[in-house]
Amino acid sequence: MPARQRLGFNPTPIAVLAALACVAPIVALLVMAFGGGLEHLQHLAETQLALYAWNSLALAAITGLGILLLGVPTAWLIARYQFPGRGFFTWGLALPLAMPTYVAAYAWVSMTAAGGPVYAMTGGVAPTVRGLIGAGFVFSFAYYPYVFLLARQAFENHGTGAADAARTLGAGPWRSFSRVALPLARPGIMAGVALAIMETLADYGAVDFLGAPTFTVGVLRAWGSFGEPAAAAQLAIILLFVMMLLFGGERAARRRQSVAERGGRQNPPPRLQLTGAKAWLVCLLCATPLIIGLIIPGARLIALSIDLEYLRIPYDALRGTLILAGASAMIAAVLGLGAAYAARTGGRFAQTAVRAAHAGYAVPGAVAALGVLALFSFTQSLLDTSLGASAPVIAGAGVAALLFAYQSRFAAAAIGPAESALGRISPSLDHAARSLGASPAGVILRVHLPLAKGGIATAALLVFIEVMKELPATMILRPLDFETLAVTAHNYASDERLAQAAVPSLMLVAIGLPAMIIVSRLVSARQGTAAA
Repeated sequence: MPARQRLGFNPTPIAVLAALACVAPIVALLVMAFGGGLEHLQHLAETQLALYAWNSLALAAITGLGILLLGVPTAWLIARYQFPGRGFFTWGLALPLAMPTYVAAYAWVSMTAAGGPVYAMTGGVAPTVRGLIGAGFVFSFAYYPYVFLLARQAFENHGTGAADAARTLGAGPWRSFSRVALPLARPGIMAGVALAIMETLADYGAVDFLGAPTFTVGVLRAWGSFGEPAAAAQLAIILLFVMMLLFGGERAARRRQSVAERGGRQNPPPRLQLTGAKAWLVCLLCATPLIIGLIIPGARLIALSIDLEYLRIPYDALRGTLILAGASAMIAAVLGLGAAYAARTGGRFAQTAVRAAHAGYAVPGAVAALGVLALFSFTQSLLDTSLGASAPVIAGAGVAALLFAYQSRFAAAAIGPAESALGRISPSLDHAARSLGASPAGVILRVHLPLAKGGIATAALLVFIEVMKELPATMILRPLDFETLAVTAHNYASDERLAQAAVPSLMLVAIGLPAMIIVSRLVSARQGTAAA
């Protein structure tokens, strides 16, 4: 029986809708970029372009090195050793992803600048977290979980066969790790590095606050401060090109990892029990990135909030954040599930559409926002031409434009977990359910959804967290009377009112942390099941 008949509906249109949400804004942005003259870009090339390019490259290099030093050793320790707290660190080391980078930047600057506790304790010897090095420090402790999660999975999936063979040939522990385990895990590690660098280059709030302007800052300045949408679009296209190269590298690394796992997957390795000082030293090593990336910045935000003379809760910003994140999560879950069904049961066209939708994750928030503005503007022009004065007004920013931009960027984050969850359900279960009299809808409701609910929940929560933290797209597209916690915190921090910025920042962490705990535990449980 054809797969579509087993489902009772054709999921291809949903995959096409997800692909259009990603591709249409990019096409509109290309038209805007090439429709404008090159004089603005030439002016930027003579003034700021080299600075943006150098900062972007240097920051990517610093962050890449930092996340390797943090993510690979912790992944190896968790995969191969048993020590106090290992069960917690298995999922707890992913929690810094709940801390927005701009929030961590506010906290660290308030601690290390003159008057801060670190400055006072060290007598000003400790450097202030500013500039490229400061941004690299913040990004390394925020994004190392990308490498940790993928490297840990790779270390666990390759078992002990190759390492044992190396040991029997006389290799010591370090040589066995560096010459055998590390090369086998390299595709997963490189995929994690590519993801982290993509997030670094897409960031706006932290690099702008820390004084390390990258291409994303250039896009926002060209659009907002200088009123040059064509120049902003041209800068955005350059940034998008770099991101697509990284996205291609990440996909290629994942394919190599998948091939290596199919060829080399073995039983999970027995972990070496550590005792005494060694056990507590390893525990301290695993706790360090969590303390620096999450606990210290969170504690600083709490201290700043307590010191406020008048504690004002930004209810409007909280309501706006929950509305946008909740609505985006629900839309993305439906799109992601439909696209996952299309990838599972559709033909080549449907699968191509799903692959196109995946590429949306490489689109930075600022680029997605400009693309949606360009798309709405072109659509408005067509409506005005065909309908005249009776044409509805759709151009300009608004909540609908914001939701569109979020989907164009984050629908891919929902497709991956849903696709993975459905992929683990054998088609034979469909046949068995249908042979027992279940309708197509019954198969979905009574077989697929219960088995895939973990993946669907992960998809929705990931989009919820990402939208809640998203800053540049929200700044560009939000209505003037619509506030979010991210924008409120950024506005306070831009005025150097870090104490006031602490309250909305702390609320962002307080909302995102429980969601991240659920996601991290679901992902760890899935990886543990796969490894077993």
